[in-house]
Amino acid sequence: MGNKSLWSRGKEEMKLFYNIKLKRSTNIKTFVFGLVVTALLVFPFAVLLFQMVTLNWYKPETILIFLAIAWGLLMLCNGLSNFFTVKLAKCYARDMDELQAIDEYAILFYQSLNIGFGIFVLIVLIFYGMMG
Repeated sequence: MGNKSLWSRGKEEMKLFYNIKLKRSTNIKTFVFGLVVTALLVFPFAVLLFQMVTLNWYKPETILIFLAIAWGLLMLCNGLSNFFTVKLAKCYARDMDELQAIDEYAILFYQSLNIGFGIFVLIVLIFYGMMG
């Protein structure tokens, strides 16, 4: 792939994955699996974070720290979900060479730092943080 950064490679790999025609059932299974595994991995950290906020709700700086950590966890969730989706798709379609050539680790990096998703999540967190 040359001297491209991991970010650029991840962006290209994501485009390649979106252009691959998988069966509808495979798409659904891999997407749901990616979400479930990600939720299982992140759930303990989310509970711990929620407990920290519950114990320290009276401190204003706690909300800012909570929002920052929650934003980071959601960004990681986005990367992990896409990573597991691609990984499982590769298991389902072992005969698709173009799918097997995709670098799921580059996708993990790219999606964990996806600017568009990050800005959207930040806006949502700030909106709900102000409402609460």
